[in-house]
Amino acid sequence: MSLGIKLAEKGLIPDFLISHGIRKLLKQRIKEISRNDKEESHVIKELMKAPIAIETKAANKQHYEVPSKFFELVLGKNLKYSSCFYENGAQNLSEAEDEMLEIYLKRSQIEDGMEVLDLGCGWGSLSPFLAKKLPNLKITSLSNSNGQ
Repeated sequence: MSLGIKLAEKGLIPDFLISHGIRKLLKQRIKEISRNDKEESHVIKELMKAPIAIETKAANKQHYEVPSKFFELVLGKNLKYSSCFYENGAQNLSEAEDEMLEIYLKRSQIEDGMEVLDLGCGWGSLSPFLAKKLPNLKITSLSNSNGQ
């Protein structure tokens, strides 16, 4: 399985195959739990009936409306909080943010002159990065946060 994960992380496996594999592994895990623990099996069945998100307004307040000073203290220069990448020699959080933004650019195949919608842009780490790399992009960035 580790070979499959390595290939997926390198972008060498199509998304539909990755989705299929994830669904298969989840079904296997649910069967395993059901065989071994009836109480857990019941919990899983209830969760599968539940909505994907509960208390979304509370979650937005808790997550998105944290003061900007907090993010400035704990994130790198890009204020990127969704993921970073340290594999290519990044020595600190800002460099790891830059590495991940480079991966976004490569994998998305965005080219100069395109129109890009950065939906759920957070603090906007991707949009300025793209604007510096591809100055002819038309970028629209949207966030559901007042502070961001």
